[in-house]
Amino acid sequence: MMKPIANLLASLFIQSTSVMVLCAFALVVGLGIPSTSWANEGDSDPSNEAVLGLGSGLLTLVYLPAKIGYAALGGIVGAFTYGLTGGNLETAQSVWEPSFYGTYVITPDHLKGNDPVRFFGASPYEEEVYVTERVE
Repeated sequence: MMKPIANLLASLFIQSTSVMVLCAFALVVGLGIPSTSWANEGDSDPSNEAVLGLGSGLLTLVYLPAKIGYAALGGIVGAFTYGLTGGNLETAQSVWEPSFYGTYVITPDHLKGNDPVRFFGASPYEEEVYVTERVE
């Protein structure tokens, strides 16, 4: 008796997830078309800002679980790395830092191209060195 209900719920979950991913993809493609109002940020159109906000929220719904899953797996693999290397913290950090750091939430600035989306993060210490080297 419970098996048909479980199958129905599973198929509904798969269908709703597929529709959500398809909508997010369509939104990304639609937002990828350049608009003249995005070029001049001083004259932002409220409708464009609303679409960007909605798009970033929907994309975050798809992106955030993937990033959290990657960070969790990175934490587990980093812990095994730490143990298997006899407590070598530097080696474990080389696994932890790319998985823990990075972008977790998609913002309108990411969609505008002002900020990069970094699924594989970099240590904040490496970014400081990169920024100071680039400025000099």
